Parts: sequence; C-alpha cells; structure tokens
Amino acid sequence: MINFLLKTIITIVLLQTSLLSQEINIDKIHLKTKTSNKNTIIYLHRIGCSYCNSMQEFTLEDDDVAEYLQEHYEVIHINVSLKDSITYKGSKSGGICLAKKIGYDFYPSVLFLDKDLNIEYASVGYKDELEFLVILNYHHNDFHKKMSLNEYKKSIGFTKDLEAQIQDPRKHR
Repeated sequence: MINFLLKTIITIVLLQTSLLSQEINIDKIHLKTKTSNKNTIIYLHRIGCSYCNSMQEFTLEDDDVAEYLQEHYEVIHINVSLKDSITYKGSKSGGICLAKKIGYDFYPSVLFLDKDLNIEYASVGYKDELEFLVILNYHHNDFHKKMSLNEYKKSIGFTKDLEAQIQDPRKHR
C-alpha cells in the first residue's frame, strides 16, 4: 500500500511539473520583434531568489518601467527553476543549462540581444526602477556603443545619493 501511494505521489508531481513546463523559442520571438522594431531582452530569474522577486515586483512592475519596456522591448521571462524547453540559436536546452552555456548563471540577469541574437549588453543583479530606467535608456539609445554605463550615468547626473536630484533618464536621448 505504501509503495502504491509513493508511486501515485511521484506520478502526480511529475505530471504537475510537465504541465507547468512550456516551450520558449527565443529564435521565433526574436524574429517577431525584428518586424515590430523592438529589441529583445531575456530576463533570467529563479524561484526562491529574493533579488529576483524584488526585481519583478518593484522594478519590472513599476508603471514607468513597464511602459518603457512595452514600447521598446520584447521581454522573454525565463524562470530557470522550471523545466521549460528553451530554443536559442537553434539549440534546445533547459533554463539552467542555457544560463550556464551563455555565461549568465547569476540571478536576476537581464540580457539585451542584438539583431543576430548575440548578447550585446547585460545587467546582472537587482536594479531598482530608476537605475533600470537608466539602463534601458542607455541600451535603447545605443549609448552602450559609445561609453560605459558609469560614464553615461555621470553624463546625465544619475547618482544613488539620496540627497541628490535624480534626473529622469528618458529625457536624455
């Protein structure tokens, strides 16, 4: 009887896991973004990561960030804790394998892709909404091709000093 119960529980868990998993084809999604004149972002995160939870709740769901993303980017959310099948550059793998293969197995990570699916810029670790808006503007307006992020932050007067006035990064195009 215990053996039967154990097998039943394992079957239910496996079935639930397979139902939650999905197929994410970065190649196809990226093709669609080319026609919409948007850039592609891969957002890597995992279950149980407090920084990932904060990034999702406070940064990505911020009204200004969400609006900027919707206007300029296609965001592909990859939860590496799930058993999703991910296609990237014609190769299939799971989330953790993909993250390790591309060299970004620290979470959260936001990867900005170029037109050939190469990672042209990456933001690793938690960023609050203001800093993330700076990064989005830095990438979207191609400042990442001209200067470092720190140089860009200085040029727009961005500082984390609470006493200083933080300028809206969208005003610097």
